[in-house]
Amino acid sequence: MTTPAPDESRRHGWRIGSIAGSPVYIARSWPVIAVVIIAVFGPALGRPDRGASYGYLVAAGYALLLLVSVLVHEAAHALAARARGHSVGRIVADVWGGHTVYDATRSTPGTTALVAVVGPVSNLALAAVAWAVEAGVTNEAASTLLVIVARANFLVGLFNLLPGLPLDGGQIVSALVWRLTGRKGSGLVAAGWLGRVMAAGTVLWFVGRPLLEGEGIAMFEVVWPVAIAFFLWQGATQAIRAGAIHDATAGPVQDVLEPVVLLPATATVGEVGELARGSRTSSAWLVATDERGWPFGLLDPAAAAEVPAATRATTPLRAVVTSQPADWVVALDTDAVLTDLVREMSERNLPVTVVLDATTRRVLGIATADRVNEVVGAALARRRRS
Repeated sequence: MTTPAPDESRRHGWRIGSIAGSPVYIARSWPVIAVVIIAVFGPALGRPDRGASYGYLVAAGYALLLLVSVLVHEAAHALAARARGHSVGRIVADVWGGHTVYDATRSTPGTTALVAVVGPVSNLALAAVAWAVEAGVTNEAASTLLVIVARANFLVGLFNLLPGLPLDGGQIVSALVWRLTGRKGSGLVAAGWLGRVMAAGTVLWFVGRPLLEGEGIAMFEVVWPVAIAFFLWQGATQAIRAGAIHDATAGPVQDVLEPVVLLPATATVGEVGELARGSRTSSAWLVATDERGWPFGLLDPAAAAEVPAATRATTPLRAVVTSQPADWVVALDTDAVLTDLVREMSERNLPVTVVLDATTRRVLGIATADRVNEVVGAALARRRRS
């Protein structure tokens, strides 16, 4: 078992174990749910003949079983993702229920839908199991808990199947649109807008409808629907933004590449000008390569200009080169799109990168974060105008 770094544990919460090698955390926000459940359901579940603490103990048991239900839901996502060949980073139970982080880089619409649907299905299965077990239980407290757990899992399962992101049903809709259009971003945008509809519908149904019918509504009855609607709206908005960016980065990598002139490590500062003039464009980046021809740094024009004319012919190129990180060279397949390059640059935290053809190992050009942002920004602007 791999122990995460201390800062990782603090960031995600308390680690309680692992599932199929993936760490499982309880976020520090989760106790909020437990406290609310105990405070709200404790008095309602109380029995005069069992003492004042009976209802609160049953409510605490429900909070614990709800945590188990959340972990089963997320474990179903994680196991399905692993079965489809994706690495799972972590499983986290938090104030909104939970989430599973897995690498969906090479995912497909079918895999996305499968990973999404198993979560709600696991809740519906838990509901069925709880109902079945409750039928043979004679202990009153256990029976009460099983009924509550069955109803909660049934409702959570159905709720998560609603067709809008960030719910699992929204992932299924997104995958369907992706399959039909061939554009993952379009699926995210469509399911995101449906998520906004779900958010508005939640407020209208639980708050607007009673008010329009002249019914009174308590403050507590308003807080939870509004909180859920806020969560849905926030997740839907993020999905819409992510979809737009995904479509904007679905073009060819060549759109952001700038020309490169490779300078051998054996060259001198005096030879740089002659080598650069041999390129087809004056705006090419000057990249230094080592003895193997591997790019290792960028020529610093200011440093090269400061070399005295008398010593330029003997000053080695390395003296005026800014070395780059070892992983600054990115090799991409011929069918790679800008999304693939953006992901690599983001994961490696690269402001500038040399791009190679993964098959031929030929240098295709250089990409910078500024150029990527310029191209993506222009694509997003065109999308907003259309």
